[in-house]
Amino acid sequence: MALKNSATEYGSLAKVLHWLVAIGIFALIWLGLEQSGMERGPDRQAVRDLHGSIALLVLSLMTLRVVWRLLNEVPAHPEKSPGWQRAAATLVHWGLYVAVFVQLVSGSLAVATGGRPLAFFGFFSIPLPVAESDDQHELWEEVHESVWIIIVVLLGVHVLAALYNHFAAKNDVLRRMTVGVSKSGG
Repeated sequence: MALKNSATEYGSLAKVLHWLVAIGIFALIWLGLEQSGMERGPDRQAVRDLHGSIALLVLSLMTLRVVWRLLNEVPAHPEKSPGWQRAAATLVHWGLYVAVFVQLVSGSLAVATGGRPLAFFGFFSIPLPVAESDDQHELWEEVHESVWIIIVVLLGVHVLAALYNHFAAKNDVLRRMTVGVSKSGG
């Protein structure tokens, strides 16, 4: 498998970044929901710290992913796809990228405006040059608490479209971002 993308398939680096980011996003959603129902205290803070550390990792991977996508060829949409499906696929992909970045940045700003540095798995902390502010903290918390819903909706559309393309349209959309999925779609 080639490192770089081709006109028909994503390369190995794009695939690895896609799946690492996907795993990270699902972990972040789960940890975010988990901590939201917890009482304040050391257990909740431990979950929040893990959530923040994974978020920094996903931010790094997403940045690399977008740069790699911009520097590489992107496999073409299936030839028989209607124009609206091609436009929707592009819109959902870029919508996910934007929403994920907004989510990661808003979470970081919520932490920073709350007067805390961004901790990375207990190894080090990153203090953001942002003033502590209750009003700003509340704003960024609200953004962070809202955008994840947009991400979940876009992820749902993304997954359903991949399954539709594989099982109903029987094209290579799913196969070219995975390893070991048969070309036949059935």
